[in-house]
Amino acid sequence: MNILIIANPIASGGDAGKRAGLLAAILNRRGHQAEPYLTRFAGDGKQRVSEIGPDDFDRIVVVGGDGTFNEIINGLPPGVSIPIAQLPTGNANLLGKDLSLPRTPAGTADLIENGRVIMADLAEMNSMKFIMIAGAGFDAKVTEALNAVRTGRVSNLSYALPTLRTLRDGRRMMFHVAVDGRHRARGEIVLVNNVRSYGGICEMAFDAGVDSGNLDIIVLPKENAESIAKYFFMARFSRITRLKDVAYLKGRQVTITADTPIPMQLDGDFAGHFPEVHISLKPNYLPIMGP
Repeated sequence: MNILIIANPIASGGDAGKRAGLLAAILNRRGHQAEPYLTRFAGDGKQRVSEIGPDDFDRIVVVGGDGTFNEIINGLPPGVSIPIAQLPTGNANLLGKDLSLPRTPAGTADLIENGRVIMADLAEMNSMKFIMIAGAGFDAKVTEALNAVRTGRVSNLSYALPTLRTLRDGRRMMFHVAVDGRHRARGEIVLVNNVRSYGGICEMAFDAGVDSGNLDIIVLPKENAESIAKYFFMARFSRITRLKDVAYLKGRQVTITADTPIPMQLDGDFAGHFPEVHISLKPNYLPIMGP
């Protein structure tokens, strides 16, 4: 097989490039033609895959975290349907946790050769694609605050100061959510999920699945420190829906409105502020590799 390996060299403490090289060496020894490509700047991976044709490669491998995977799916040209594998080396690794992906080059090589192709659901928010999660409100504001101080690799500790600053800021928004034009809810935090894992530390959307054919939408009523601690505790040790006033909805079309521009994060990275948010799902659209 012809295999393109795209690696984010700052992921995994800077050794993602080394892992990509090891993976390429293993694949080449097994008779494949593996081409490693180390990204040089934000958006470089997206630019690289935008240049490929439908028959240029048999597999694409992402060596990096959720943000790098998101960059790749946003760069794929129309008509290119090459199965994508991931060697997870990021902080949260939401997709990797949901699919129980191997974390070693040898394991990833086995996955490429013997894994199954999953036709994953692909979501789109205001023309921006995502495959794991979109968040409105608190987590989006935290990722925005993180961008202001980020200098390199992100760890769980990196979120501590941005989280405290967001909570101390105190400015909250009320979001109005419509799902498939029928179900409606309102709250100060909205999570639109295509995977179960949240932040790599708990399962907010306990019934979600990357190939389920639906998005799992969670609308949380309050954005204060006590409520957020309660949400995480319940998601970690029980089910978020056991809390009063939490809405758990399913659907393929989601609209989020508010009185002021809406801060959004996609697959763990800040996406911007939007006057209105429209999310749609393409079921069984993107081929990815799973065990």
